[in-house]
Formats: sequence, structure tokens, C-alpha cells
Amino acid sequence: MLKNKWIKRFVNIISIFLAVLLIIMLANVFAQNVVAHIEKPFTPQYERVTLTEETDYETIFLQTGLGKAAAEELINEGRFDKILEAQELFFANDKIECIPLIKWFTREERLENELIPFYDLQPGDILVTLSTHTFGWRHGHCAIVIDDFTTVESISMGENSSKGYIRYWQDYSNFAVLRVKNKTIEERQAVAKFTIDKLLDKPYSIFSGLGFKKAPDVDSKGFSLHCSYLVWYAWNNFGVDLDSDKGRLATSFDILNSDKVEIVQLYGMDPNEFLK
Repeated sequence: MLKNKWIKRFVNIISIFLAVLLIIMLANVFAQNVVAHIEKPFTPQYERVTLTEETDYETIFLQTGLGKAAAEELINEGRFDKILEAQELFFANDKIECIPLIKWFTREERLENELIPFYDLQPGDILVTLSTHTFGWRHGHCAIVIDDFTTVESISMGENSSKGYIRYWQDYSNFAVLRVKNKTIEERQAVAKFTIDKLLDKPYSIFSGLGFKKAPDVDSKGFSLHCSYLVWYAWNNFGVDLDSDKGRLATSFDILNSDKVEIVQLYGMDPNEFLK
């Protein structure tokens, strides 16, 4: 009789565990497929206008996602056709697929049939996407640009920071290229070099920056990174704090909203949000 009682209790515990697990899985499916997609990647709903080399930079930005630095560079180099190309891509309504990144925990949105060119990348520039989401939370992802082909990124738990590829960023459903203001190319190159020399092959932790010091020594025991903290740490080492809310956790949104950066290029994000 006592044995049957314990068997029954064990079965009940297992049943409750499985029920809770099922609820968590269903909640995650709902969050990842419904909640995370309430806000769609931006496609302009305003009028498309004819651009010329005399068009003001704000209009070019609204029509192409290209900031003044990129637009000015293209015009000065006689490549106005690239601005028109950017406008075509900015207004296109590309198909998007949401694919697994870390099994069913984390997913990211990718363009199905398009690669978006980067029109003005420099060492030390910052890439931010809000395409990545976990359990419905759209936390995004960041990287530091090293050259025209290479980034340094801290991607996920269990993986050390590593070199990545610019190509990997070209089919995100949205992204921003950011440049720290008032810095020379030599200063930006120094940040890229520091990132390569000091921030490669560091373990991942979502709790990076939450210890006793927000910016511990890079060689200290237990030093770790996550994607936005890597970007923040690299530039903070050169006296630029990109954490716009000045909290302990540096996020993709903090960097994207920093008043210390300018927009070089946007895709799938509303440029009006950056004109306020």
C-alpha cells in the first residue's frame, strides 16, 4: 500500500513537471512567433521622391537610410548611382524568414533573397541589429568592424568572442552602421586594433559589466564579454562611454541611442526615429 502511494506521488510529480515544461514550450512558441513579430522591420510608407546630387542630406537619409557621412562620401567619389541603389533597396518590401540561432531559445530574422550593401564601412564602426530575439525579447546583436570583410563579435553562451564576417550582416532584416563622432580614422583604427589584440577569445557572459567594476581589467580573472558589452568596452577603453542610459548593463539599444554616435547607414529601421 505504501509502495503504491509513493508510485502515485512520483507519477503526479512527473505529470506536473511535464505539464509545466509543455506550458513553457508553448509560451516560448507564442512569444517567438507572435510577440517578437508585433513590430515589423521598417519599410517606408511615405512618398518616394526623385533624388539628385543637390538633394539635401536629410531627404537622402529618409529616402535611403544613408547618413550624411556615407552620402557625402558617395557624392564626392562620383558614385551617386549607389545612392539611387540604396533608395531602391530601402523601399523594397523583401521577404523575411525567422530562423533558429540557438535551437528554439533564440531566433533571428533574415532576408530571404537579398544582400544589402554597406556603402561606407571604416575600422572601429559599430554594427547593430534588432533582428535577434530570445523568448520573444528583441535584444538584438552588436559587432565592431575591423575592415571591409571582418568583425569581432561575442555571440552566445559557450562560445568565446571571435572574428566574424561582414557578409553575415548583409541579410539581417534590419541593421544600423554607427560611427563614433569626432574621431579620426587613426583613432578608429586604434579601437579596431585593441579589439583584435585584447578582446578576442574571451568567454561569453550576459552578466559582463555587472561586477564590482563595470570595466575591469581585460586581463583580470573571470573577464568576459557579451556582444554589446564588447562594443562598449572597446570604445570605453579610449574614453568614449556609449552606454546612453549610464546603467551597469550595456545593451544594443543603449549603443544605438547614444548621442556619441552618428548614423552611417540604416536598413529596416525608421530614420525618423533618429531625427528627433
